[in-house]
Amino acid sequence: MDMNKDISGIENLLRMLLKEKKISIRELSRRTAIDAAIISKILNGKRKVTVNHLKKFSEVLDVSLEDLMRAAGFLDENKTIQTEQHLEALCKQADPSFTTERLQNQLAEYKEIALTDGGKQIIEDKFNEKIKSVGSAGKLVNDLKQMFYKFSSGIGTKKELVLFGAALLYFINPIDVLPDYIFPFGYLDDTLVVQTAMMNANK
Repeated sequence: MDMNKDISGIENLLRMLLKEKKISIRELSRRTAIDAAIISKILNGKRKVTVNHLKKFSEVLDVSLEDLMRAAGFLDENKTIQTEQHLEALCKQADPSFTTERLQNQLAEYKEIALTDGGKQIIEDKFNEKIKSVGSAGKLVNDLKQMFYKFSSGIGTKKELVLFGAALLYFINPIDVLPDYIFPFGYLDDTLVVQTAMMNANK
């Protein structure tokens, strides 16, 4: 399917995909385990679609999750998630047990070791390997590379370096508050961490 066509809204995109794939609402319901009534309401704009819905639609309809998220308004045209509140909401949708308190507690632990020799070594040894696993360019990758450069070069105040180091350690750890293996959702919390670190560093 040509995703460059002017498709307005997730409802129209899903309708086009269903027509193209010759899949009925009932069949989509069966293959996604989403109630047919819910799918019908989403298609008619009477129910807000969730990230988990989109993930299942993506798998069945063989379409990029990124395209579905953009059509649903979760991503802007530059593929970036726009606000801290939006990020938190997406994290919660991906994992209902997600809380910012858990995230902050884990970050606090990383702040304690960020500037130690052990913390620095972990970042130096594992950052490049981990960044390759993300698999695509974008704002998160660019921000992380900029953060890594500043951290490894010692560019910034102690506060900034602690924030950068903690965010990098969080990113490197695959089993964080939202595990990376549920990509792309697993990087939503990393995006939130990086965005918050950069914002606080500039205060």
